[in-house]
Amino acid sequence: MKRKITTLLLLVTAGYFAQAQTGAQLVKDINTSGDSGTLELTEVNGKLYFTADDNVHGSELWVTDGTEAGTSLVKDINPGAPDGSIVGITALADKLVFSAGDAANGLELWVSDGTQTGTVLLKDIVPGIESSVPLYLKRIGDYVVFQASDGISGSELWVTDGTEEGTALLKDINPTGNSYPYGFTEYNGKLYFQADNGTDGTELWATDGTEAGTTLIKDITTLEGGSNPRGFAVYNNLLYFRADDERGDEIWVSDGTEAGTVFFKDINPTEGEGSRANEFTEAGGKLFFRANNGVNGNELWVTDGTADGTVMVADIYPGIDESFPGGITAFNGKVYFQATDGVNGVELWSSDGTAAGTTLVKDIRTVNSSLPNYFFAFHDKLYFTANDGTNGFELWETDGTADGTIKPITSRNVMDPLYYIPFFKIFNDELYFKANYTFYGFELYKLTEALVGIDGVVSSKFKVYPNPVTDKVTIQLKDAALTSVSIISITGEKVLESKGATTIDISQLSSGMYIMKIENDKNEIFYNKIVKK
Repeated sequence: MKRKITTLLLLVTAGYFAQAQTGAQLVKDINTSGDSGTLELTEVNGKLYFTADDNVHGSELWVTDGTEAGTSLVKDINPGAPDGSIVGITALADKLVFSAGDAANGLELWVSDGTQTGTVLLKDIVPGIESSVPLYLKRIGDYVVFQASDGISGSELWVTDGTEEGTALLKDINPTGNSYPYGFTEYNGKLYFQADNGTDGTELWATDGTEAGTTLIKDITTLEGGSNPRGFAVYNNLLYFRADDERGDEIWVSDGTEAGTVFFKDINPTEGEGSRANEFTEAGGKLFFRANNGVNGNELWVTDGTADGTVMVADIYPGIDESFPGGITAFNGKVYFQATDGVNGVELWSSDGTAAGTTLVKDIRTVNSSLPNYFFAFHDKLYFTANDGTNGFELWETDGTADGTIKPITSRNVMDPLYYIPFFKIFNDELYFKANYTFYGFELYKLTEALVGIDGVVSSKFKVYPNPVTDKVTIQLKDAALTSVSIISITGEKVLESKGATTIDISQLSSGMYIMKIENDKNEIFYNKIVKK
């Protein structure tokens, strides 16, 4: 049995709280038998759509308005226990388009208006049970571009306007095989990507959403297989990317024309593989990235858009060893990232683009590495996951200072509450993410500013006292009427239930910890930990 004991609110104190802090609120316990597997968070028309598995329907399309009552299954696309295999959820006007599969049509393109009846197969590109496998959906204007195969033209460039008649092969880039378009990045009203036309290898292409406007920008190299352009980023109204030619894997830049697509800088002239620049991130008017010059290993670099202004910021791990900065993320005019200096392990660093301004923010785990990752800026904080050695991977936040780098939620109940990728998403000015604060599985949570107890889980709408309790416990709600209270053991068994009474006698219960489930007349549900003496 899973979680009749889902803990939105774990309070160890008597229900009176010292200060306002950040808390984690469970949106809904979708899978009462395990992990719901929340993925693909996408906002459309004031609601948040995602995939989840309730252990009945498999992984399918769900929607939430941020409340438990407003969180529901949209449609069981692949009926029964099998998954709908939903990927690439993309907003288009007031609808969603995505790839999904059922037993009758295989993996095809679907569309949804957020209702069960309005969630339908958009087009069976390959009729019957065979699949077109739509991938890499990317919106541009009133269209969504994607890769798919109709079984005749190979994996090519497709487009949809959200209607069946408006879903079509955009261009057969490779008439003799698969072009495999990938890496769609918007720049100056077009999407830039890599594709193979069967003649020039994998090179730089662009599309404006029309067949005539889908063109090869430049055949960068004559090397077999092409230059494989990737890692696109827009900076100073130019498109930066990495590509391979006779000099190896180095930085290129494009203004969208063949003549304006040029080699930028040979950072590593001594090794045939090149500098392998990656993670281009703009901050403070500069473009940061990771690169290897063949002498110092993979370190933090920066450019102002000129070859002379493209330099290594700092040799964080001195010598040929490398700090390998990763997860490079902009925040308050700097970049934050994980790196090691060879002394402190892989920890949290920041840089303003100068050697003096590149520093260790905090040694979160003084023995071994905390491995900070999945950085996400929200309001005036940068959130991320890290492991300080006490409770596995948890939620952390930083304001850029050592003292301001803390765990906003101190979970004493579950190891590794953010073990998996959290998939941070801002919705209704709140931060949503995937976590497990309840012992029993990963679900969708949101950060909420409220009064919290020492376990850091939210309570601003009720008080429970006394706690610990010997015989009678009282529940006081704010702006709502109590409808029912259930007392649940830590094994998930309901041991006591009361309807409407605000004071409950639990003297007959054995000593120990219990979970109190509180329901009010607004269809809200709260959970509170109590200790019976």
